[in-house]
Amino acid sequence: MIAYLRGKIKHMAANWLILDVNGVGYKIQLKTDNCKLKAGGEAEFYIYHHIREDRSELYGFSKIEDLQMFELLLGVSGVGPKIAQNILSQTTREKLEAAIVNGDASLFTAISGVGKKMAMKILLELKNKTPDTLEGIGKLSESSEELLEAMQSLGYKKQEIYPMLAKLPVDIEGTEAKIKWLLKKTKR
Repeated sequence: MIAYLRGKIKHMAANWLILDVNGVGYKIQLKTDNCKLKAGGEAEFYIYHHIREDRSELYGFSKIEDLQMFELLLGVSGVGPKIAQNILSQTTREKLEAAIVNGDASLFTAISGVGKKMAMKILLELKNKTPDTLEGIGKLSESSEELLEAMQSLGYKKQEIYPMLAKLPVDIEGTEAKIKWLLKKTKR
């Protein structure tokens, strides 16, 4: 099994690339948000090696936490690599974790290829995964951690704030503005 690759990008496409590792080219399926990568540049990926009777595919992730979330999604019956990759391409890991904790099916149904039935199945099979059990999958971003600590200092519990972090609009900038938004949206 291939778990990690580092090399030079030989060719790029919309959602895959060919990585030259010591003269051997590996075709790696990617999330669509890898616009920072350029042909000719160096890159490294954590790899999920998907093997079926008729094919062998490599799925690449720049962060080990994204690979772990991908594998968690694959653990849900009916979710294959294409759907798991699609989910990770259209949202952030933090929002996924918060949706799982909060039971928010709307995050999943907004993703193309995931219907209401599939969304409910994902939530049902992953419902016992809380932020504490998701620790191995990934930590909050530094800014989200800062917001969580600030809200906890105001007397809010982690369980109240964590789901709201996923709903925080991306256009709000600055910690103070984010805290004001969170205070408005939390029910007390």
